[in-house]
Amino acid sequence: MDEAPRLALRDPKAGASELSERAAALKVAPAAVSLLMGRGVRDEEEQARWLRPRLADLRRPDAMAGFDATLDLLTTALRNRWRIGVFGDYDVDGVTTATILSSYLEALGAEVVSRVANRDAGYGFGVEDAKALAEAGVELVLTGDCGTSDHEALEWLRQRGIPTAVIDHHQVPEVMPPATALLNPHQDGCGFPFKGLCSAGVAFYLSASLRSVLAKSQARSSLPDPRHWLDMVALGTVCDMVPLVDENRILVRHGLGVLDQRKRPGIKALLSMAKVDEDEKLDEGHLGFRLGPRLNAPGRLGPADPALSLLRARSLPEARGMAMKVESCNVQRRELQARIVAEAETALAADPKAAGRSGLVVANSGWLHGIVGIAASTLVQSYRRPVLVLAVDHGRGEARGSVRTFGDVDVRAALSECAPLLRRYGGHKAAAGVSMDPAEIPRLIEAFDAAVAAQVGGREVDRGLGYDGALTLDTIDPDFLTAIEHLGPYGMGFPAPRYLLEEAEVDHARILKGDHLKLALRQRGVLIDAIAFGQGGAGVKVGDRVSCLYLPSRSYFRGRWRLQLQIESIWRTRPS
Repeated sequence: MDEAPRLALRDPKAGASELSERAAALKVAPAAVSLLMGRGVRDEEEQARWLRPRLADLRRPDAMAGFDATLDLLTTALRNRWRIGVFGDYDVDGVTTATILSSYLEALGAEVVSRVANRDAGYGFGVEDAKALAEAGVELVLTGDCGTSDHEALEWLRQRGIPTAVIDHHQVPEVMPPATALLNPHQDGCGFPFKGLCSAGVAFYLSASLRSVLAKSQARSSLPDPRHWLDMVALGTVCDMVPLVDENRILVRHGLGVLDQRKRPGIKALLSMAKVDEDEKLDEGHLGFRLGPRLNAPGRLGPADPALSLLRARSLPEARGMAMKVESCNVQRRELQARIVAEAETALAADPKAAGRSGLVVANSGWLHGIVGIAASTLVQSYRRPVLVLAVDHGRGEARGSVRTFGDVDVRAALSECAPLLRRYGGHKAAAGVSMDPAEIPRLIEAFDAAVAAQVGGREVDRGLGYDGALTLDTIDPDFLTAIEHLGPYGMGFPAPRYLLEEAEVDHARILKGDHLKLALRQRGVLIDAIAFGQGGAGVKVGDRVSCLYLPSRSYFRGRWRLQLQIESIWRTRPS
């Protein structure tokens, strides 16, 4: 592209002497301290916690509403040898939560029946799911990443004398669910200070506390260690787009360490399927872009059972078979996603009002509802504003879809403003789902746009890009990259560092499959490779002088690491 984006420098950083002194005290490179200070993390103790997060720093969950009631149910079930039903939603958070709950309880000696949702049956925990668990003879039902709004199914179980515990993180409606116990940090009266946990994080807290209770009551020292399940917590946390700060940062940092050991057969098999080398160090990018999309794929197309079976596999041969099924779903998902994105872009291009809207809504009767969420994420990156994508089923008289946010817009709050037009909606600030009458879509287009505009004061959503400073190519070396990586994980609430490169020359450029721009940039005698995903149409040629916003990263190929810039935005300052 030729036009430079609007840029916004993050908070100014400290002086060189202050950076050097603080870096020496913390025993890290000045680049890491500079990034923290630039983002407002200035206190030395806070910086130390950020650099070296410890599980011991996790705040106790005792004040979390519903915690004692849920623990009582589980200890009663274990003592009386009840058969326990575990039900998870169909996304990564739901599947990892179900994996944590079911496999940890099995490790404690419980008999568990585990199931996950089928997207074709609708959102969350339904009556048919409740009936299936009851028919399997369960005497307690746990729901993970769902249940808070699933009143009908919970009431069905209550009337039949089957107790239930909901382990969830979604917003709690005005009417409390008819569950025996609700473990959800968002309910009224919850004293747990951090509200950003995903359901997998809540399940980890529950497992750890259950172990403590059993250790005291049974005087046993051989109880399973919940830390072995931190790989599942990291997956659920990163893939559910919750803020990677406070407790989540600690859990993901340690979860990545567990993942890097590759002891879980399902993870080992899926990494192989994703062509991740065995000695490649895993980071949050592997979770968000390599493992997460694959684990999500079965649930996007229908039943999420292959993903759950993969994560619960007990041997590598079993896991490899399930990984092949998951990968097959992922290939199909990519094809459908590409078609939806292309058709959505065509529809938006034909709408003369789309360019001026703060929030976009696009719908089509030929789209699969399980794919529209990830298509929305792709469209957000292109249009840089919240996007709601709807799959219309005229036969059922229903439109179902997903919305993804941009910037700090709270899309769930925006949907609440549109509630009279919706049959059902739910989710959180960054992502949410809806169900509605297709006839109401024209009104929703206007209402959603107005709701987003109201959040940003009636202005157009700011599509400017924040960055952490300007860096020339000669300042980027392996030591700098190591210092930046040490501050990970990056994600929601703490995005990956983005820097401005000014006046570099394009040494070579080519378009890769998938419309990715591969190029090399030269500045002050230094040449570094770069990749701009999905920007094959940027119009950049050899010899052009360009500026860009980039993320410094490592590229791993054939057993070797090399430095590579990931370009988010690039513009010509002088043509060749």
